[in-house]
Amino acid sequence: MMIRTISLLFCLLLSVYCYGQSISSIGSPYVQNYTKAQYKAGNQNWSIDQGRDGVLYTANGDGMIAFDGAYWEIYPLKNKMGARSVRVAEDGKIYAGGKEEFGYFEKKNGKLQYYSLTHLVEPGIIQNDEIWKILFAGDSVIFQSFSKFYLLHRNKITTHYGNGEPFLFAHQAGERIWLEKIPSGLSAWGPHGFTPLETRLTNVLVLLPFGNNEILVGTAKDGLFLLDENGKAFPWNTNSQLNQLLKEAQINNGIKIDDNTFAFGTIKNGIFIADSTGKILQHIHKRNGLQNNTILSMVLDKQGNIWAGLDNGIDRIEINSPFYYYKDIFGELGTVYAIKVFQDKIYLGTNQGLFYSSWTTGSYLQQLYFQFIPHSQGQVWSLEIFNNQLICGHNDGTFLVKDNYIERISSLTGGWQNIQLRPNAPFFIQGNYTGIALFEDRQGWQLHHKFEDPKQAVLKLYPWENMTFWAVLNNSIQLLELSTGRPSIKTLKTFSFAGDFPDIQRITPTGVRGNTVFATDKGIFTYDKVLSKFDVYDDLNKSLGTFAQSATIKERDDTTYIFINDGRFALVEWNDNAIRIDSATFNVLENTVMKNHENVEFAADRFLFSLDNGFVAYNPHFRHSLPIESPVIKGLQDISMMNSDSIRYLEINKSISYNQNNIRVLFSSPWYSSTSLKYQYQLEGYHHKWSSPSEIPYIDFTNLSWGTYTFKVRAIATNGQVSEISQMTFTISPPFYLQWPAFLLYLIILVLGFMIVRRRIIEKIKQDKLQLRQKLRRRQEELLRREAEQNEKKFMQLKNEQLELKLEQKSRELANVATNIVYKNELLNNLQDELFNLKDKNGNKLSTDQLQKVNKLMDNARSDERDWDVFEKSFNESHENFFKKLKADYPSLSPNDLKLCAYLRLNMSSKDMASLLNITTRGVEVRRYRLRKKFDLPTEKNLSEFLLER
Repeated sequence: MMIRTISLLFCLLLSVYCYGQSISSIGSPYVQNYTKAQYKAGNQNWSIDQGRDGVLYTANGDGMIAFDGAYWEIYPLKNKMGARSVRVAEDGKIYAGGKEEFGYFEKKNGKLQYYSLTHLVEPGIIQNDEIWKILFAGDSVIFQSFSKFYLLHRNKITTHYGNGEPFLFAHQAGERIWLEKIPSGLSAWGPHGFTPLETRLTNVLVLLPFGNNEILVGTAKDGLFLLDENGKAFPWNTNSQLNQLLKEAQINNGIKIDDNTFAFGTIKNGIFIADSTGKILQHIHKRNGLQNNTILSMVLDKQGNIWAGLDNGIDRIEINSPFYYYKDIFGELGTVYAIKVFQDKIYLGTNQGLFYSSWTTGSYLQQLYFQFIPHSQGQVWSLEIFNNQLICGHNDGTFLVKDNYIERISSLTGGWQNIQLRPNAPFFIQGNYTGIALFEDRQGWQLHHKFEDPKQAVLKLYPWENMTFWAVLNNSIQLLELSTGRPSIKTLKTFSFAGDFPDIQRITPTGVRGNTVFATDKGIFTYDKVLSKFDVYDDLNKSLGTFAQSATIKERDDTTYIFINDGRFALVEWNDNAIRIDSATFNVLENTVMKNHENVEFAADRFLFSLDNGFVAYNPHFRHSLPIESPVIKGLQDISMMNSDSIRYLEINKSISYNQNNIRVLFSSPWYSSTSLKYQYQLEGYHHKWSSPSEIPYIDFTNLSWGTYTFKVRAIATNGQVSEISQMTFTISPPFYLQWPAFLLYLIILVLGFMIVRRRIIEKIKQDKLQLRQKLRRRQEELLRREAEQNEKKFMQLKNEQLELKLEQKSRELANVATNIVYKNELLNNLQDELFNLKDKNGNKLSTDQLQKVNKLMDNARSDERDWDVFEKSFNESHENFFKKLKADYPSLSPNDLKLCAYLRLNMSSKDMASLLNITTRGVEVRRYRLRKKFDLPTEKNLSEFLLER
C-alpha cells in the first residue's frame, strides 16, 4: 500500500510539471468543426478510430465514414443499416459493426471493399443484435453486443454469453479485456471465462491505463475509481471538482492523452481534460468551439490531437499545438486592441471597454473568466504599466486601472500611446487626438499639462536620447525635446512625408537591438543625426524579405522580436548575428486580427496576440517533432465529361485508354491542422518542374499524349515542413490507330491494297491496250471518214460547180429565150411597120385588106404561147417552183401577172417586158402598179427586190 501511495504521489508531482509544458489552461485549443453537410452522412458518430496511414474512420448512422484530410467518403455495410462501431487493426483491416452485421473493410486498388463475417455465425443468432464495441485480443477480434459477444479467431467465430446476464460495454486496458455484466458489474474476461472484481463497479463507461499496473475507471453515477491489479477499486479524488462535474455532465467515454493527461467525454457538457491529480486543464464545450455537447466517441490521433464523434457532427480538438485561444464566440468582449498582464490579472482593452480575469503568473493551469470593468465602456486604445501602475488610454480620456475598477485622470480624448522617456521616471507623455499631454506621478498619476503644439493628432511616440522623442503626425515626423521644469516642447527637426520620404504612407519609430529604426511601408530606415537624414537599412531589409515593410515591431528581449505586416506575423530571432525568421508558424493567425491595429503582448513564456474576437496564447517553446505524412494518391478520374455524375475512377494498374486522356489525379495528406496543407506536384513525361504550392488536393491534366508518366506530389505545412514524396506511375495507351491490332489491320489493308492495285494495274494495262487498239481503229475510221467526207465534199463541190454551170447555162438559155422572144417580137413589129409602109407599083400604100392576112399571121406569131411555154420551162429550171410558191402565197395572181413577175424576177426592162407581153410600156407600168397592190407592198419596197427574195 505504501509503495502504491509513493508511486501515486510521484506521478502526481511529475504530472504537475509535465502538464504545464503540454496542455495550457490559458484559453482553449483550436476546435475544427466538420458538419454533416461536409461529410454528407447522418448526425450521430458512435465510434471513431485512425488507421496507420492517418485516415480517420467513423461509425455513422449511414455507414462507415473515411476522411483523409481532403475527401470524405461513406461506405455502407452489407445491410445498409449504418454502423455503431469501428476499429482499425495492425494489419490495416478496418473492422466495423452495426445492426445484425459486422465485418471488415480492406483496400483493393486504392478503394475500400467490405467483407461481411456474419456468414460465419449460426443463422438466427445475430438477429436484433447491434455491435457496439470492437476489441483486439492478441490475434483475435471481439465484436460485442448487449446480449453476447462474438470472438473471431483464425477465420472462425465463437459466440460467448454472460452466464445469463446481458452486457453493458466492453473495455480494453493494455492486454486485458473487461466487460460489465448486468447486474453483476465489471468483470475481467480471459480464456477461462469471467473473473469478477473484488469491488463491484457498475455503469462503467471509461477504463484507462493509469500509472503502474493501475486502471482509471469512470462510472456514470459513482465517479472515478482507481483499480489495482488485484481487482480492488478505490475512489479517486472523490471531493475534486472533476469528479463532481463528470457526475453532473454524465461521463460517456474517455481517452488517455499521455501518461499524465486524460480526456473525458460527456453526454451533457462536452470534454474535460485533466491531469493525473484531477486538476482540470481544459473544459471544451459548445461555448468555446464544439458543435454539440454530447460526446459519443473520441480518439487521439497520431498528431496528439483529439477527434470527437458528436451527437451531431465531428470535431477535431487541437490540444497538441502552441496556440491556445480565448474566443469571444457570443460577442461579449468585442475586438481586442490591447492586452496587459498586471498584478495577477489579465486585462483586455477592446472596442467595447475594459475587461479583466484572474491570472496566476507562471502557472498555466487556470481558466479565464473575463468580467467587465464598470464605466469603461467605449474604445480602449492602449494599456501601459508605469511605476507599477496600469494606465488605460481610452477614447473618452485616460484612466488609472485599480484592480476591478478605473479612475479617470484625464478627459483628453483618444489616448493612443503613452511612453516614459526614462524608465521609472515620475512622468510620461501621451499622444492623443488633439496633440501631446504630460502626466506626473504625484502619489498617483495625474494630468500635468496639455501642450499647445502640435495642434493635431499624434499617432506614434518613441523616446530618442535624453529628453528628446519622436512624434508621428498625419503627414510628418518630428524630433521634439521635452522640458518638465516649466513644461514645454521644442521642435528640433521636422521631416515631411512628401519631401523627405517620397511615396511613404506610414512611418513608425521603434527599437531593434538597442538601435532606433523607422518602420515604413517602403522598408526600414535609420536616422543619421550627424547628417540629419534618413538612410535605408539595406542589410536588415534584405534579411527580412516582405517583413521589411512591417508596420509594427514588438520587442520581447534583445534577441527576440515580433514583426507585424498587414495582419501577418513573423518571429525574428538574432543568434550570433545570424537572423532566423519564422512566419509560417503564425499563418494560422491570418484573417483573425484587426489590420493596422495588430497587437502582441509578452507574458512570462507566452506570446499573447489580439484577435478580432479574443486573443491567442502562443507557446514559443513548443516543438512538434512529428513529420508530415506523405500524401496518399487516391487514384485517377476520367474527366472527359465535365458533368460530375459521369466522373469515374480509372484503374491505375492497367493501361488507360487514349480516349480517357483527360485525367484528374486525386491526392491528400492525412495531416490535420487549423490551416490547410499545400501541395506541390510534377508529372514526369509532361513537365519536370515542381508546381507552385496550392491547397487544392487534385490536379487536372487534359489531352495527355500516349506514353508512361510518373506523378509526384509532396505536402507542405504552414510551418514550412515538407513531406516525403509520393509517386505513382501510369500509362496511357496509344490511340487505337497506333496499337498492334491497328498495325495488323494496316498490314492486311496494305497487302489487300497491293493486290488490288496490282490487279487494277494489270487490268489497266489490258484496258490501255484495248483502248489503244480502239483508238487506232477509231483513228483509222476517222481518217477514212474524213477522207470520205473530203471526197464527198469534193464531189459535192464538183456537183455544185456542175449545178452552177448548169444553172448558168440555164440562165443563159433563159436569157437567150427571152432575148429571142423579144427579138422576134421586135422583128415582127418592125415587119408590121414595114408592111404598112409598102407601096404598089404606083407608089401607093397597100390597103388594109391586102395586108390583113399577113398582119394576122404576125399577130398570131406574137401571141403564140409556145414561146411562153419554152420560157416558162426554162424559167422553172432556173428558178425552181417559183410560180408554185408565188401562186400558193398569192392565189389572186393571173397568168399575165405571173409572166410579169417572171420578167421582173429576171430584172428585165419595161421595154422588153412590153415587147414580151405585146403591150405598151405604159401598160407595163399599169400592170406593175396592180401587181404591187396584190402583193400589198409598201411604197418604199422595190417590186423587183421583193420578187428576187421569193
